[in-house]
Amino acid sequence: MSILHLRRAKRQAPRTVFVLGGGGNLGAIQVGMLRALFERGITPDAVVGCSVGAINAAGVAVDPTLDGVRRMEEVWTLLRDEAVCPAGRLSSLRLLAHRAKSLQPNDGLRRLLETWLPCDTFDDTAIPLHVVAASLDTGRARWFSSGPVIEPILASAALPGIFPPVVIGNETFIDGAVVDNVPISRAAALGAERIVVLHVGNFERKRPTPKRPIEVLVQAFSIARNHRFIRDMENPPEGVELMVLPSIDPGAIRYDDFRQSRRLIAQSHQVAAAYLDGLSATATA
Repeated sequence: MSILHLRRAKRQAPRTVFVLGGGGNLGAIQVGMLRALFERGITPDAVVGCSVGAINAAGVAVDPTLDGVRRMEEVWTLLRDEAVCPAGRLSSLRLLAHRAKSLQPNDGLRRLLETWLPCDTFDDTAIPLHVVAASLDTGRARWFSSGPVIEPILASAALPGIFPPVVIGNETFIDGAVVDNVPISRAAALGAERIVVLHVGNFERKRPTPKRPIEVLVQAFSIARNHRFIRDMENPPEGVELMVLPSIDPGAIRYDDFRQSRRLIAQSHQVAAAYLDGLSATATA
């Protein structure tokens, strides 16, 4: 049976929802997490994604199996910088002087999605998929779970200043991480009994002291993205089992460097596997 024939059963409240947050090229970390989960029989009834998490969530929604995760791993490990980020290194001079809405087009990312995802609409996925983008017009989050699938994913992953805003209908959208980087509340609103969070920024590291305006800007955006996640963790959904996988410190890595994907996948898989096995051992003790 082909992936496109894995149609959904009758809609009902999902028992388990995976939440995949944003993080750019660190999305490779989620692939290692996913492999550890699927190897242990922990699978989703629905997936919720933001930014690169929307891309990975779409891959899971299309084929929610260990084989599907392995295919995702192949895509990530074969991905090269120029395929997605052809414009080169981010700099404050380029940000200020560039006379366009973004430093580069999203053509490479669009081609990747159209080649990798064998679906045209949200209804083509095997399990429900929900992705979020931020409206430039209203400043609010907009959730997509029906209709054409490529444009909403491009919108959700439209990193401000790097990729261009995406127009859907009469509204303009940018990266969903601006409003809800790790959308735990969306999973709770769907009626989930168990929420599994794959947040690539879930590790401890002292923030470096910024030395240039661009470093202040990037760090401020990072803090803003993580603020809602911290708030949601301090006030978890009542009556819901919340599993937040530990991430890894990726070390110094540029936003447009995809050559580290194999390493990130292997390290995150090791950490996630140890964490899950520890939970299992505790539960059976």
